[in-house]
Amino acid sequence: MNKLIPLLLIALVSCSSPKTKEFQIHGKIAGKAPSKAYLQVYENGTMQVLDSSTFTKGDFRFTGSVDFPDNYIIQLGQERNYINLFVENSKINITAHIDSLDKAVITGSETQDEWMAYQKVKEPYETQLGEVYQLFKTETNAIIKAELEQQYDSIDAAKNNRIKEWINANSASVLAPYIIRRELVYYLEMDELEALLNVISPELVQYKYTKELHERLETLRTLQTGKPAPAFTQNNPDGKPINLSDFKGKYLLIDFWASWCGPCRRANPTIVAMHNKYKNKGFTILGVSMDKDREKWLQAIEDDKLNWSQVSDLGGWNNPVGKLYGVNSIPHAILIDPDGNIVKRGVHPSELDELLGTLLKK
Repeated sequence: MNKLIPLLLIALVSCSSPKTKEFQIHGKIAGKAPSKAYLQVYENGTMQVLDSSTFTKGDFRFTGSVDFPDNYIIQLGQERNYINLFVENSKINITAHIDSLDKAVITGSETQDEWMAYQKVKEPYETQLGEVYQLFKTETNAIIKAELEQQYDSIDAAKNNRIKEWINANSASVLAPYIIRRELVYYLEMDELEALLNVISPELVQYKYTKELHERLETLRTLQTGKPAPAFTQNNPDGKPINLSDFKGKYLLIDFWASWCGPCRRANPTIVAMHNKYKNKGFTILGVSMDKDREKWLQAIEDDKLNWSQVSDLGGWNNPVGKLYGVNSIPHAILIDPDGNIVKRGVHPSELDELLGTLLKK
């Protein structure tokens, strides 16, 4: 791959639009327009319909007001036709053809202009990630696949560093907390998240994304090394409640996974080997599944020979144990000591042997 070339910080220039106390969205759709358009926003884990507008000769209109600019969806009809945009209190015009909504021209929203400029910052990295991923999908050699995976992770890390630079340079923008929440938070440990939050403008403290980031920070504070692991109870496949306290006296790996998670399934043989090696030396595992399908969960346990305790509420990403432990991506593992205190978060299967070998010799 070509060596990544650091990008110069760009000046975000957008066309100024008259600010009002409300937003006025006027859309003009060429082609066979549906009967209605729906204004939607993602809230509390679901897409909420805020308003609808009947088309008149290809035109639709929405009015309202926002406390802060935010990302909205305009769905056109009942099909999967939609326009994604940032809405702020200004006059916003949209022109598009029903058959190419991804090429919609949106004017009047300075936040949208800034968002599009930000996409240009990420574009070189996204292109390279796409190229590596396509190679990974078609490669059959395990060694080469592992090299491609490392290459992907390296480019991804470079992209995230570039995003952090952008945030530090644009800390007064509403996009700063939005981007941290939507694109970076999965990668950030407590100190990194706190450092980014410290540069966010105080004027954005009431923005919903800033609030969510502070909530995430407080969760991470409870999960630091040496802290007591948060207590929980969840049922195993037989419906029996399993308590975290049941494992006191042993080193415990809490393994968050799911049957549909490819990286989880690929890691399972290594975790099985570590379980077999150390299970009689004071080590055990508790699997917490983010599955929704009970049969697929149970089949994966059997297929991968996961001979340790397993729990799930079959709520997917809404699993309360996952939320308690701040799990935003899987696989994710946390090692707990015999007293119930956190040894390490984000334990990779490849480091388990050395880590357990050292701890169990003490």
